Amino acid sequence: MMKKSILTTLVSLLILSVVAQTNVKRGDRLLKSFRFKDATEAYKAVVKKAPNDVDARQRLARAYVLAEDHVNAEATYADLLKLPNVPAVNHLYYGQELRANGKYKEADDQFNLYAAGAPSDVRGKELSNGLNKVLDLAQDKKVYAITNLPINSSASDMGPAFYKEGITYSANKGLDASVVRFDNWTGRKFYDIYVVNGDQNGNLYDAKLLKGKQPNRRFHEGPVTFANGGKEMYFTRSNYVKCKVGKSKDKIVKLKIFYASFDSTKNKWSNITPLPFNSNEYSVGHPSLSKDGKRLYFISDMPGGYGETDVYVSYKDGSTWGPPINLGKNVNTPGREMFPFIAEDGTLYYSSDTKTGLGGLDVYSANYANAEWSNVQNLGAPINTNADDFGYIIDSKNENGYFASNRTGGQGDDDIYKFKKTGITLCGTVVDARTKDVLPGSEVKLYEGDKVIGTKNAGAKGEFCFNVLPGKSYKVNATKAEYEPNGVSLTTRKENTIVQIPLSKTGGIDLAVCVTEKGKGTAEGAIVILTNKATGEKKSCVVTADCKCTFDLQPESDYEVCASKESANANGDYDKPCKQITTKGKVAPASLQENLELTYLEEGMVIKLENIYYDLDKANIRPDAEVELGKLLSLMNKFPVMEIELSSHTDCRATVKYNDQLSARRAQACVNWLISKGVSGSRMIAAGYGERKLTNDCACEGSVKSNCTDAQHQANRRTEFKILKLK
Repeated sequence: MMKKSILTTLVSLLILSVVAQTNVKRGDRLLKSFRFKDATEAYKAVVKKAPNDVDARQRLARAYVLAEDHVNAEATYADLLKLPNVPAVNHLYYGQELRANGKYKEADDQFNLYAAGAPSDVRGKELSNGLNKVLDLAQDKKVYAITNLPINSSASDMGPAFYKEGITYSANKGLDASVVRFDNWTGRKFYDIYVVNGDQNGNLYDAKLLKGKQPNRRFHEGPVTFANGGKEMYFTRSNYVKCKVGKSKDKIVKLKIFYASFDSTKNKWSNITPLPFNSNEYSVGHPSLSKDGKRLYFISDMPGGYGETDVYVSYKDGSTWGPPINLGKNVNTPGREMFPFIAEDGTLYYSSDTKTGLGGLDVYSANYANAEWSNVQNLGAPINTNADDFGYIIDSKNENGYFASNRTGGQGDDDIYKFKKTGITLCGTVVDARTKDVLPGSEVKLYEGDKVIGTKNAGAKGEFCFNVLPGKSYKVNATKAEYEPNGVSLTTRKENTIVQIPLSKTGGIDLAVCVTEKGKGTAEGAIVILTNKATGEKKSCVVTADCKCTFDLQPESDYEVCASKESANANGDYDKPCKQITTKGKVAPASLQENLELTYLEEGMVIKLENIYYDLDKANIRPDAEVELGKLLSLMNKFPVMEIELSSHTDCRATVKYNDQLSARRAQACVNWLISKGVSGSRMIAAGYGERKLTNDCACEGSVKSNCTDAQHQANRRTEFKILKLK
């Protein structure tokens, strides 16, 4: 089927990357030419002669997968995993075949084995422990009513797209011996684009080839997307231009996206133009255009993605299209993401085989907010089954649409189904009642009366969604460790519903610490140490991108919280700011927030001491200045070999000689204060620069004062220290 042909290169090369043996070369050649059923026979002969050959059984199993023979693929993986030294990834593949055959419990066991054996692969984590989710997704919530269309044939009919009053789709109909060119994979004609007319009641009839010879040529065409009221089209086609087949270095014909416009005077499609991001070395296809015509979504196996195929978007730049942008890890996985569709309300629908689902390709939705795609939801039954379900499109009213599936009970290979959405969505977020922070991982249950009809775990942003029916009463409950359970009750209306469920901490006092780096924002990777001053107990936390480290505190206790960060520069280091915290007098439950700022230090750096003030013409240290000098004292103690020059500066409003003498006395007063606190005088130099190092243009000429304001002069009256030696 064409829905897989875009991936064939990847899967074939994955198999062929194993060291080739002479007795499997025939199977390899057949596999590379897409003759998967013939390839399985060749590999079976090898396995019969060498039943313990791990490599041969792997090739046979993957050939069965490509031939969509899931029963034999499952059996082959089961036999393969009985052999010693089998690569762990085969647990993943075995689980996918079990899932495709509806054996969800057994599949879950295999996904857990793979997750344990390959913890760095997100596919294992995504698919493991998903049995409860899968069983919930398999329940038909009666949100969709689906119908198999009479236009379907015994071949593959797929890739629906809205066109005028009807749709277009792609099909590989025909087994006529007079047709010279066949797809080795299916033994049928290559895919062509068909048009199905429709009436005002949404009934479809009269499927015919798309007008004009230009779009439908020698090899694969479709799926498509339309613009400008159906007068412009973007469509997928095999890399074939002007009677020439373009092949990549691996000798396989890739897919490209082409533009075409309809010439009404000649009643045909013309001006066939490849898009600028096409390549001979990778495929792009399955286009979907946004309502405003400025964003084109598509899939590709181009280098730099997250998996086998990813969803990308290109923005229209004048009359051309900009470079592809990957939609990110929330949408894309190490597996296959395919058939994107951008609805008029901005919702993205696409299919994936690597997220928690019922098997094969499942349809998912995602929403764009806060500069990223998130809230990814599996549409569940009856849209999704343990077969391949893909090509989901929905109209502007968000009520009716179409999708394709090769589920059992259809008329052919892939069939197109019409659906009517009779339900709505009930979505929401779980948040901390006090801080309003989202609570990912919270368990959310949907009740109808006393019966649980849905269970989900809140996503990374605390989000969840359920398909529900309008005009019914529901209750949504959320639970999370260390929080009191809570829920909301509501009666749905005709429109989609959004709720928020706040959870309160179960007693205790919590502390949130944010660590920033001076001038740079969040100090991601910094270490926060919390010390109980009475018991000496220490707790640590690594600062994440959201600048959050949280701790549970005991009542009536004193703590010290400090931050530190390793420096990659041997000549520099970060300071180690600390704060004192007390819970004495705090009534639980309560939340505290503290902010710590790291300063990067290195030799030669000059740092201004803020808020060091002196009485007029005086050099004595005022009590308010001691607070700032205390910070320098703490720094000197944390870096016991650090040596500094402590300097004082004045403005120009006195004689040069007087300013030199006054600044020298003030600098020495600071040094003397530090000596009185135990810092060795050998580590410090006092320097008075008077008005010689002004920070602005507020200089005085003779007895005439400049026209600067007091605030501008104040900027020159400062105390600084320069790091002469740090380590």
